[in-house]
Amino acid sequence: MRAGLLLAALLTNAIIAGTAVAAHPLDALSAAEIDAAVAVLRNAGHADSGTRFPLITLAEPDKTAVLAWRPGQPFARQAFVIARYDRTVYEGLVDLASGRLERWDAVPNVQPAISLDEFTDAQRITMSDPAWRAAMQRRGYSAIDPKGLFCAPMPAGYSNDPAEQGRRLVRVSCFDAAGTKSVWSRPIEGLLAVVDLDEHRVIRLIDTGPVPVNRDIAEFQGAAVQPAGPANEALRNAHTTTDGGLLRWRQWSLHYRLDRRAGLIVSLVQYRDADRDRMVLYRGSLAEMFVPYMDPDPNWAFRAWFDVGENDFGFFASALKPGIDCPAGAAFLDAVLADSHGEARIGKSVICLFERDTGAPLWRHAEGRHASYAGRPAVELVLRTIESLGNYDYIIDWVLTEAGIIRIEAGATGIDMVKGVGARNMADAGAAKDTASGSLVAPNVVAVNHDHFLSFRLDLDIDGMPNTLIRQKLMPEPPEGGAGGRSLWHVVEETVTAEGPVGGDGHGGAEIWRIVNPNATNKLGQHPGYEVRLGHAATSLLSADDPAQRRAAFSAAPLWVTAYDPNELYAAGLYPNQSKGGDGLPAYAARHRAVENADIVLWATLGFHHLPRAEDWPVLPTQWHSLSLVPDGFFGRNPSAEPPQ
Repeated sequence: MRAGLLLAALLTNAIIAGTAVAAHPLDALSAAEIDAAVAVLRNAGHADSGTRFPLITLAEPDKTAVLAWRPGQPFARQAFVIARYDRTVYEGLVDLASGRLERWDAVPNVQPAISLDEFTDAQRITMSDPAWRAAMQRRGYSAIDPKGLFCAPMPAGYSNDPAEQGRRLVRVSCFDAAGTKSVWSRPIEGLLAVVDLDEHRVIRLIDTGPVPVNRDIAEFQGAAVQPAGPANEALRNAHTTTDGGLLRWRQWSLHYRLDRRAGLIVSLVQYRDADRDRMVLYRGSLAEMFVPYMDPDPNWAFRAWFDVGENDFGFFASALKPGIDCPAGAAFLDAVLADSHGEARIGKSVICLFERDTGAPLWRHAEGRHASYAGRPAVELVLRTIESLGNYDYIIDWVLTEAGIIRIEAGATGIDMVKGVGARNMADAGAAKDTASGSLVAPNVVAVNHDHFLSFRLDLDIDGMPNTLIRQKLMPEPPEGGAGGRSLWHVVEETVTAEGPVGGDGHGGAEIWRIVNPNATNKLGQHPGYEVRLGHAATSLLSADDPAQRRAAFSAAPLWVTAYDPNELYAAGLYPNQSKGGDGLPAYAARHRAVENADIVLWATLGFHHLPRAEDWPVLPTQWHSLSLVPDGFFGRNPSAEPPQ
């Protein structure tokens, strides 16, 4: 044992010595750094071949240290690790420069995200279970052909069943995939396996009886169009420069990286105004995605996904196809992520970067009196990833404009989650009952109603860290004689002084949110600020005591504000998988910290209800939703009214 530890120590030192030096404090962990972090744990006796790593990611340095850092100066590099071994979850912090394990703590009563190999195990366990095979035979599947079946393990959700509590579970539903590439189109309804991932067995089988399986072909691959033009041109944009994770475009600069959990993280977003770089957004990322389905059936009631905390959203960033996923002339970038075995994996072309002309004016004006015209085309920079999680594909764009606007666009495409039913047509006797929770999109197939709530954590630092959130409410005034009988509205400002949810009472028409720096003014004497505009601000309609809603309490409000804490990164907490709820934003806000003229974080909920249509089948046309950060007093005038640089 001593010899083994000595060898491990020597290997650890060798790996650390060969670790590539990151160019920036916020760069993602390199493959060598991932190897070094795992080697430190093995050297300390905390990991072996049976250990799984739900997360190995950069432990970001202190904000003040990052802001003070200049190129060429040394900086700390640490890895944050979540490990699971022998049914126990541990959190660790590894100093990569010294090879020292700074922290190693057991975390009781939590379940980390489900790994890809656990999904694979659950498929195998289900297909080999005798009771499940017997149920399949009753449905006409006399021979179980793994190539002709697709079994989809799904997060189990919270259960108050004593027989399920304390276990690491997934629930498995299967599809008839024989002769089709569209594996999600033929659900084998009425049969659900509950799999214990630690005991490697089915602990419960829910069989509500056979339901007809759709036999129609739901292919769509033949409609795909191959891209025209070159596949890998360099970015045709003289205004863009990149250096590792650093990017500069026109007046904008930022840092980006891909994270296994959050996906694309954008940091240090600054605007070059005259002779200085002005901070707008210190860090922005997806903090959680909640997708609850609206069917009370026992095979469906648990379906309420947390795609960040349960499924490792960023790990499923897929390779982007030039000419389809991104313009052929985009820059395609690779990323390194750690898998559940602690091994570095290189994702090829999982990020793209491109400039686009929107085909619309950024601004224009024609003056008839002087027969004059002036205008400017709207050109934007887009940083994109597309994550493919099971049936859904999510496009996440970070967009910069010359008007000083930062926009986050989320596109949902892929394949709707569908349920098998008896009805083949709405004229059938049972069609109304079969479609009570969704829409018939094919014979025997109902796409179930559901929601999408994306929480974005926005650490806005407008010209520095002390900021204040202001609610501007538009209040109607009754008609008065002095106003010519007209009814008007006026603005009432309210400074937000407490952590917690903000708004939710008609934002978009009657309320505006502004984050300002109260310690600075522009040339007009106004405090520089940015508005948060939600293009889609639907909030959850679920009851507050619903088991899934308790875990996704963030979705009940369009905006939350909390004091800055670098450890508060996820809207539903670090461990939402099978949790009872109460973590995340409710827990953060309960600390009652100061948020006026303080370093604060906004959490914006981009929410939309999805009532599927027949036209959403067999593949969903991309549905776009967005939020914008819009300058309000930050510049003092339209920045795009200046000559382009």
